[in-house]
Amino acid sequence: MKVQGTLSDGRFTPWLLFVAAFCLRMAYLLLDYPVPPQDTADYDEIALNLLAGEGFVSRLTWFGYEMRSWRPPFYPFFLALVYGVWGYSHLAVKIVQALIGAGTVVLVWALACTLCRRAALLAGGLALCYGPLVAIPAEVMSETFFCFWIALAAWLMVVAEGRRNYLLLAGVVVGLAALTRPVGLLWGPAFAIVAVWRLRGVGVRQCIWVGAAVLLVVLPWSARNWQVHGAWVPISTHGGFILARSNAFDPAWRQERGWGIAESFFHRFPSEIERDRHWYAQGKTFILEHPGYYLCLVVERFIRMWYFFRPDYNLWFMMVMPFALLGLRRYWFAGDFAYLSSFVVCSTLVFSTILYGSTRFRLPLEPFFILFGAVYISDAWHDWGRRRLLAILGVVVIANLLIWWQQEPLRQLVLSGLNYFELR
Repeated sequence: MKVQGTLSDGRFTPWLLFVAAFCLRMAYLLLDYPVPPQDTADYDEIALNLLAGEGFVSRLTWFGYEMRSWRPPFYPFFLALVYGVWGYSHLAVKIVQALIGAGTVVLVWALACTLCRRAALLAGGLALCYGPLVAIPAEVMSETFFCFWIALAAWLMVVAEGRRNYLLLAGVVVGLAALTRPVGLLWGPAFAIVAVWRLRGVGVRQCIWVGAAVLLVVLPWSARNWQVHGAWVPISTHGGFILARSNAFDPAWRQERGWGIAESFFHRFPSEIERDRHWYAQGKTFILEHPGYYLCLVVERFIRMWYFFRPDYNLWFMMVMPFALLGLRRYWFAGDFAYLSSFVVCSTLVFSTILYGSTRFRLPLEPFFILFGAVYISDAWHDWGRRRLLAILGVVVIANLLIWWQQEPLRQLVLSGLNYFELR
């Protein structure tokens, strides 16, 4: 089911959105706000080693030990391509990412055109100026591409309507998302839940086409890992580390510097595969032996994922979220909206139960929140009338601006509450 509307957006709308989004992202980029380095150094080293003919490997951060599958491959190969063409330049990387980020804006508009045409301009406009999406291309990190792949996969699944070529393309894009960040594979169960529930046998066949394309993209990298390690590593050796460090009495996400690895650990487990298997066993053992504490961690991670004071008050997210929740409530399983809400649910479940509930994991879901919010606001425009809707929007914007103005005392109040309930 598609929610139809009457607004004609015009043939030039996607181009105008793309140009405006690119210019806005470039303007933000040129302001040169300081960005935490995060994983950039590791990505950079792999890219430069690729160009030097040393292969997909990093050593500098790991006391000289070779890490050949620690990172998924797409982003380091992208950096190597940029550096090979333009030389070592983070500015060049960010310019390309601004183009990709602008493409995500167009995809949000295109999704809205397919699902609820009357909300398309609003959805595109919100994605155009949405602060976190504007800022992320300025970081030399994989988020820009991952958001793009997730949105593109959603669009292909929504427009597929059982057509094999679109399903195959969707599978290819999901494979690229997984090679950017393995959690991109969550599109598999998210798609299958909806397709099989609705179409039964036909849905199973659609899942087979999508799955076959995913395997076509991912398996060559898995084969490379087998050749390098002599062991089955589908994408990366990072999963065991995340599982172990996220599920412990003092998990790494509670610590100021909890994600480091001591040199002595490398001496104890010199093999990358041995370390990965050890961490997997450690994480699974903790969950099985301490189920009560694990459930407390799940609740804490769920809250952490939606936390709105990291690092500053997320004004954009908090202005969109009330309408997104209302839109999800109304359309969560209506027609092809169900693919989006299924992905949101699958992602939230995995981020809360296995990973560490970072707001970084929330970002790829935010284009979908923008869309659901835009659809609800579009409905309200017709149901409530212009005056009432504008008044409510004004109250939401002013309230959030006041919170943003007084964010520090409010942050301390929120932290006190979380500490009181031992949720931080």
